[in-house]
Amino acid sequence: MSQNQAQHLAGRMKTDLSNIRSLAAREPATSTGKVICIWSEIEEALTAGKKLREVWSAVRADGLEIPYPQFRVYVSRIRRRQARQRRSEAGTSLRAGADSNADPHREAPVAPDPFRNLREQRDRNQSDGFSYDPFSIRKQLID
Repeated sequence: MSQNQAQHLAGRMKTDLSNIRSLAAREPATSTGKVICIWSEIEEALTAGKKLREVWSAVRADGLEIPYPQFRVYVSRIRRRQARQRRSEAGTSLRAGADSNADPHREAPVAPDPFRNLREQRDRNQSDGFSYDPFSIRKQLID
């Protein structure tokens, strides 16, 4: 490493990272970010039994100019995201619990078979007594 690179790297290490640290204190620029920023208050009001329109009115009174339909979309997206996170966390914890209790001699799961339904249908047709297979390669077209 050259001396110039070492000085540059040392200069970067000495910075106090004031720009990145100040980001959390600044208000988000987008309305989506603003709704996410105050989500805990919104969720608390909804949990307390307030209607979404009441919460929206309060948010507008506090200075967030956002149309009600857009506010509903943002709330819906945040709820879906949280539900997905809860499901993935629950799935992860279930898998972790299942793995810890798993039998080491247990067979690996069977790989999915995309043609299983066709094979089952062919087997059912053969057991019915009538077996016409339009895709058969064993056709004798001319006697």
